[in-house]
Amino acid sequence: MKQNKQIVIISGCLINYGKFLMVQRDEEECPKAHLKWEFPGGKVDFGETPEESLTREFLEETGRVIKIKELLPFSQTAYWDYDWGTQQTLCFCYLCELINDGEPKGRDHHVKDIRWFTFDEVKSLPSLPGTVKFLNLAQERFMGREDQ
Repeated sequence: MKQNKQIVIISGCLINYGKFLMVQRDEEECPKAHLKWEFPGGKVDFGETPEESLTREFLEETGRVIKIKELLPFSQTAYWDYDWGTQQTLCFCYLCELINDGEPKGRDHHVKDIRWFTFDEVKSLPSLPGTVKFLNLAQERFMGREDQ
């Protein structure tokens, strides 16, 4: 019997020298998400706060340590079909700041690639639902901070 499940995903938008850090999904069991680009992040585990989850997931996926700045005022709901049933995913995104420097190195088996992209490059990538909306909000917030 097929089942339905709901999870909360937290992602982090990291902007460094005008570029955004993105990860490419490697998830063949979910063809609609496979090879799509997104901001690093993942599922909030039982007992974790969203901030703890994002810090852990960001380190697992990219090898980077971040400082969380603010929650972007938007949420994305998506539905993904698997062999076992349907998963409803609620996604929230935080604007983040880089703590450690160096090249990103992924250790997560669901990440195929990690790269820095410009704003326009991210907009043209095949991405998961909500990515461009989060990107636009992050760009607005980031540019607003630079003007201060």
